[in-house]
Amino acid sequence: MRQKGRAKPSDPRLLSDVLDAYRKDDNIFVHVGLSQIKAAFDENPYDFLMKRLRQHFSGIITPGFTPSFRQTGLYHKLYSVPEYGKFSALFLKDATFRTDDPIHSLLAYGNYRFENSYTREAFGRGSSFDQLDRDNILCLSIGTRWPVSSQKHFIEYRNQLPYVEKAIFDGIIYYDKSHHEKITTINYYRKHWFNKYVTLLWNNYKIARQMEKSGVMESWNVGGVMIYAFRMQEMRVFLEEKFKKDPYYLFT
Repeated sequence: MRQKGRAKPSDPRLLSDVLDAYRKDDNIFVHVGLSQIKAAFDENPYDFLMKRLRQHFSGIITPGFTPSFRQTGLYHKLYSVPEYGKFSALFLKDATFRTDDPIHSLLAYGNYRFENSYTREAFGRGSSFDQLDRDNILCLSIGTRWPVSSQKHFIEYRNQLPYVEKAIFDGIIYYDKSHHEKITTINYYRKHWFNKYVTLLWNNYKIARQMEKSGVMESWNVGGVMIYAFRMQEMRVFLEEKFKKDPYYLFT
């Protein structure tokens, strides 16, 4: 029985209409907020979205990030649960591939594979994130307040922005239940150039507004579910033009 006062569920075909705007052979990188989807559609939000993504795209990629490696020194490709977002944690069981990076691993479903599952520099040349840029992968940010993209970390690192410094972490990677070995990753962190007690955040509303105005990004509101779409390489070129005038553009 529907609760009194609850809004009528949105038509799932509206979401399919948006996804149909892109090629079915596309591989996509997704960031997902399940709460907007749950509020808009009368179905399990993860199953609802995955069903439609599988129908529309040949490959699905999402972050499998495990920053706790910095403290624990342990990363298990099968059992280390992604630590950012419920969608990524649920996606782990469906993933057909996971990269070897112990902090910034990527999960993939379908046929898409990375040339180098592990490089010592997580965001360096030849890394998984570099490949996403070279392939100009389509990024969909679904059910999020603003366009989310972990690819911005790669762009910060690539451009050697003044607040970015390298950090080295050592530990153990487990490939399966028994096969394991030592691993070293060169990651990065942001220097607190303004105040060591304050962590400044990206100015996401400004970035989104200017990306859309420039034609780099498209957006839709589907029954209260926000969808943002852009391609990795095009976002990088856009941001690099901004960095020429202001290397702190992402924050100002």
